Amino acid sequence: MQHNVYEFKRKKAGRNDKEADSKRRISPDQPFDYDEVIAIAGPEYASHLNRDGISMPYYEEVKRNFYGMLLKAAGKPTYTNVSGFQMADNYYYHSGHSWAHMELKGSIRIGIDDFISRIFGPADTINLPSVGDLLKQGEAGWELSRNGHKAPMVSPVSGTVISVNDDIRKHPRTAHDHPYDSGCLLLLNPSNLELDMKKLYMGKECFQWMEKENQSLLEILGPEYERLAATGSELIDDIYGNFSEIKWDRLVKIFLRSERE
Repeated sequence: MQHNVYEFKRKKAGRNDKEADSKRRISPDQPFDYDEVIAIAGPEYASHLNRDGISMPYYEEVKRNFYGMLLKAAGKPTYTNVSGFQMADNYYYHSGHSWAHMELKGSIRIGIDDFISRIFGPADTINLPSVGDLLKQGEAGWELSRNGHKAPMVSPVSGTVISVNDDIRKHPRTAHDHPYDSGCLLLLNPSNLELDMKKLYMGKECFQWMEKENQSLLEILGPEYERLAATGSELIDDIYGNFSEIKWDRLVKIFLRSERE
């Protein structure tokens, strides 16, 4: 995948203006053609574009429509409650609390889990990557911001960004309220999926991991809150917003890990 991107950049540099003008552009203001889109994003992405010459739909509109079609096709996930947190069934989870779900034709949908959404509360902004960006498993893929504090989150798998959920940029709270469906962040074309999956949690292992994460949270909140949890009381949403004595940087350090321990 990365080789294809570099190869197209090399060929592009060698074209003259006449060749560039003859390209089958996505739109008059988007200087790349269908072959480049296929190489970077995969044929399933380009298949949604209208191949009728110069009068093609604008790239940003196509990107939004494609993500909307994906969400409708994915449907609503089912959940399992683990220590008061929702975990979507048949999803893979990274130790940094991002998730991955396999879609049709091998693409991967990615987002933030319910645990971290409730720890940091609704973000003021979520800085997403751009289409065509290369993400690596365990390295920062996007960033949450709230009250001037920033929390970089790692990608659960490696690959090229095919599409992003533009609604998250306008309404970041959606990622907090609906983390597994309409609040998901982006779609990825994986580059090393078989190896990446070995570093993720799935099935019963997810539940065991989440129980340990909850125990770590209770230790931070202190004995009084731990006693309330033992009585079956509902976990407070927005831990950061309700416990001012707990520092943002401490939560980032403890829960947003780059790899399994």
